[in-house]
Amino acid sequence: INGRRFNHHRVDQRVQLGALEEWTIRNVSRERHPFHIHVNDFQVISVNGRPYNARSLADTFPLPVRGKIVIRIHFTDFTGEFVYHCHILAHEDRGMMGAVKVESG
Repeated sequence: INGRRFNHHRVDQRVQLGALEEWTIRNVSRERHPFHIHVNDFQVISVNGRPYNARSLADTFPLPVRGKIVIRIHFTDFTGEFVYHCHILAHEDRGMMGAVKVESG
């Protein structure tokens, strides 16, 4: 993710508790990758630039081949660290993962 393998000593995203953020997640490969985040569900806003009518919140969503999704995520209940990653086990095991740290005040 972002050209780097997962490192459990590094925080890739720092977020304030209560923040509502919009993330653009791009897939630059020729393979579909299911994006998954722990702790906080998200709303899918668009897929490849087209509005997406989300029927519910999600914690996993497929990234289209050479495509992008925009998600909206509200960090409301948890402070601490957790991960987001490709939900294909072999990809996750090879480091396709990042860490989020939610901080208060």
